[in-house]
Amino acid sequence: MKKIILMAFVAMMAAVSVRAQIPADVKLVLDKCGEKMDNPSGLVMDITLKMKMVIFSGNGTMKWYMKGDKSFCVMNVRAMGQEMREESGFDGQQEWEFTAAMSKKERDSLIITKTSVARKNEYGMDIDYAKSYKKAKMQEKGLFYVIELSDRIDPDLPKKMTLKIAKDSYYLREISTSVGPAKVTLTITKVTVGCNDNCFRLDMNRYKNAVVVRK
Repeated sequence: MKKIILMAFVAMMAAVSVRAQIPADVKLVLDKCGEKMDNPSGLVMDITLKMKMVIFSGNGTMKWYMKGDKSFCVMNVRAMGQEMREESGFDGQQEWEFTAAMSKKERDSLIITKTSVARKNEYGMDIDYAKSYKKAKMQEKGLFYVIELSDRIDPDLPKKMTLKIAKDSYYLREISTSVGPAKVTLTITKVTVGCNDNCFRLDMNRYKNAVVVRK
């Protein structure tokens, strides 16, 4: 489940930066969206997550802070009667991943890695989006531009994805895609401009009961 959610998360960031062999009108909308989502003051996004598979479905929420290369995300997901809580962050010098225990027999875990570059497969940073997809088509539906991307070049991304971009603000509002057997939809319900750098500080007080692994 964790891999499915992370892949959808990366796809969301890749979607606003696609450049390869797509119609000029689609490229223009994606360019404007990319500029809005890369605000130098930082952004805070409230996101709802829905995941559906043949045998089960899940839903959850995410709150994602981003500013330049720095990132911090809190995610809560409920599926098959279980609650999953994870936090991940990157402050420019280290990255961390916290996973809350799902039963009393387990313990929370916190993995801290010293690095000056966050892993692209988890944070969606430093990916060559110019080589992501070959095909794109766009429709205008109500308040949104609806863009379908297909024929991927980057094998780490889903084969297809559909995204909604608000006409008035050019903010990304929704992305839906299939990751393996799961259909995942991420809906951005609120975008707040500006976030304090303290948001990206690793606060060990949040993880007092976790087993800490440093790499």
